[in-house]
Amino acid sequence: MKHLVISGYYGFGNAGDEAILCSILALLREAAGETGEELRFTVLSADPAATAEKLNVQAVGRTDLRRIIGAMRQADAFLSGGGGLLQDVTGRSLSVAYYLGLVLLARLLGLPAILYAQGIGPVTRPFNRLLVRLLANRATFISVRDEGSRRELREMGVTRPPVTVTADPVFALAAADSPKAAAFLEKLAPGVPRIGISVRPWPAGGRYLAEIAAAADRLAAELPAQLVLIPLYPAKDLPACRDLADLLQSPSVILEEELTPQELLTVFANLNLVLAMRLHALIFAARAGLPMVGIGYDPKVEALLLRLGLAKPAPPAEVTGGQLAADALLLWSGREDTARRLRETSVTAAAEARRLARETLTFAWGQTENRQ
Repeated sequence: MKHLVISGYYGFGNAGDEAILCSILALLREAAGETGEELRFTVLSADPAATAEKLNVQAVGRTDLRRIIGAMRQADAFLSGGGGLLQDVTGRSLSVAYYLGLVLLARLLGLPAILYAQGIGPVTRPFNRLLVRLLANRATFISVRDEGSRRELREMGVTRPPVTVTADPVFALAAADSPKAAAFLEKLAPGVPRIGISVRPWPAGGRYLAEIAAAADRLAAELPAQLVLIPLYPAKDLPACRDLADLLQSPSVILEEELTPQELLTVFANLNLVLAMRLHALIFAARAGLPMVGIGYDPKVEALLLRLGLAKPAPPAEVTGGQLAADALLLWSGREDTARRLRETSVTAAAEARRLARETLTFAWGQTENRQ
């Protein structure tokens, strides 16, 4: 049984990152199963007990160096798993050093080190850009989820390992019904369109919540529709959702329960239109074929919408209620065609995610055999 150690922004309650982890585990297990192999995982988590219980994996604290080294010494490969890990704009200042330090540790211990479906950048600090050049070049294999990320690596001088452009693994995640999801859906009004709204705190955005509220009120009146506020990272997004609800003139429902990524997919499948800042709210919407308007707080949002054939998003500081509503109404008028295109794109992206899992194991096991 092969053993992989996986790191990422796991155990913090961010549904986007938890969806990435769930997807990576499922995809790698599926790929290994095609060749009759079984995999064992150790995940580095901020809440190892919860991660282990929910996902049927071993887990250790993400800062517990002694146990991390112990896990790596028993492993066949190390995987830095998905998301916007190598950036220094929305994350903590030491995040680039932390994630690349784990790559270095793995290589020093003789493990293949794989950067998996990463969104790279922005990396703005010169020291962090130097770290990327020095340490990412030591990786065994790199995959990124958009062409901009590959370009960013190239501009920072990463030339050595193979780099593959792929899709976010969450495009391959399966939805799941549950009593918790069903209970929330029962709170929603039947027979009217439902507009899902996902916001996050963004102090530099100025009046962005007021502008989103203006757009939502117009859409609620013109369609007419029910407004459903969905925090993907409840610890941070729930206060922003409540602030948005206070600005709305229309009634709204807030998802207060913390759902799994699979349960959230079920909720999104019961919506009709989405306005979102969070990247994975947009991916959930794409999976369901929903017209969507994104707000581009990060280049990854623009990269996703470009892939989906949708309009370039305005950054939070430039969002206006009038333009948001106009963009949403235009998509709503052609929603059948939009739904078809988004579902087709999602199927293609899911196939890319499955292909990456097979390719990753080929690199990992090939390097393992060479090491042995």
